Amino acid sequence: MNNLVQRILTGAVLMGLIIFSLTTGFYYFSLFFLFISTVGLFEFYRMAAPKVKKRDYFASLFAGASIYVLCALTASDLIPFEWLELLIPICASFFLVELYKNRDKPFENIGLTVLGLLYITLPFSLLNYMAFLPFGFYNYELVLGIFIFLWVSDSGAYVVGRAIGKTKLFERISPNKTIEGSLGGIAAALLVGWLVVAPMFDSLDSLDWVVIAGIVSVSGIYGDLIESLLKRSFDRKDSGSLLPGHGGVLDRFDSLILSAPMVYAYIRLIQVW
Repeated sequence: MNNLVQRILTGAVLMGLIIFSLTTGFYYFSLFFLFISTVGLFEFYRMAAPKVKKRDYFASLFAGASIYVLCALTASDLIPFEWLELLIPICASFFLVELYKNRDKPFENIGLTVLGLLYITLPFSLLNYMAFLPFGFYNYELVLGIFIFLWVSDSGAYVVGRAIGKTKLFERISPNKTIEGSLGGIAAALLVGWLVVAPMFDSLDSLDWVVIAGIVSVSGIYGDLIESLLKRSFDRKDSGSLLPGHGGVLDRFDSLILSAPMVYAYIRLIQVW
């Protein structure tokens, strides 16, 4: 089975799982992305510190899972928002662990731990809050809309890039990306936002869906580039091997990692306005 067929099959299965988890209910959706977040965090630490034994990642992975669960529980109003104050002792524990571990370069270890949580756990945790926007009750439309825009822009960029792509977008980081392909992906997302997603989902105005399509498609490009920069920094081709044809979880969800916080910020700001 060649790589393209593997990519298509894996992408189709993953797409089905995402749609199923979203439409089935909040608990299924949240548990699914808890798994994705934890695997992505593990991939990050394996890239950042490959010589460290797997069991030494447990504290950081537990912290990431705890942060995610706290966000899920507060987003769904199962516990008061004030429970997020538990993040204070969780963050303090990073320093205490290094104090008692007596390892070389303790603050480098702390920095990598915090970076992993900010880069991976935070964006996936925000999906829990976005599942309750803009009305305050579970509504999968916003999160599903983000994924639709990511899928469409990715496909559009691939098709246009293959057809007419010549000008390199960021050759130093990602030699295969072209400006023409990127613009094609953005245009595809905007059109789908206006003609498909806005009429299908009435949780937001048509203009908001188009703006979100633009945010997702543009930030998705940079999310992909940032993950490529990350892999180059650690001299890795793929973040992992869980997903045949794609590599690891971070290789497949790199665009979401930047898109999710940007869309969350936009929705919260328009609610204030």
